[in-house]
Amino acid sequence: MTKAKLKAIALASTLGVLCACSKSAPNAADATAAQAAATKPVVQPGSACDRKLVTAQAVAGILAAPITGTKNIPGDPQSCEFLAAGFSSVTISVRPGHGKAAVGAYTSGKMNDYEKSEPLAGVGDEAVRSLELNRVVARKGDLLCEITGPGMAKAAGDPVTLKLGALCNSIFAAE
Repeated sequence: MTKAKLKAIALASTLGVLCACSKSAPNAADATAAQAAATKPVVQPGSACDRKLVTAQAVAGILAAPITGTKNIPGDPQSCEFLAAGFSSVTISVRPGHGKAAVGAYTSGKMNDYEKSEPLAGVGDEAVRSLELNRVVARKGDLLCEITGPGMAKAAGDPVTLKLGALCNSIFAAE
């Protein structure tokens, strides 16, 4: 055999060994990442308004004036507003994969410097109502529903607060 043939055989053998060694067995981190990707919630395109998860009829009664339209919030494709005459509105955000973290920030007290809240029974798996804003933050699994009405916080049993919670429950049922 010539030196050229021996070099060619050695080179081919080396490349074969390198290729075989470059394939690694799946490890636990790869399996965890694959499982997380498989269980990650699917984000549906469009806001709750676009997808008709909430209708103007369902929002009626929260606003003092009749609803004049809806609009998506620029830069936030998962949020929209129902508008009424004047500056009154109801903002609705539906965010898959954020429910546990958002509600947890309130229930753990991490939001106390920004917005105090108290538990709200009967809405999703877990919910709070703001003691400062007319807002309900709720989750069903890890799906977040956040609805902010006009004005300041209402009393715990106030019909508007209950209606905000009912809107979240209707969104959870539709998802």
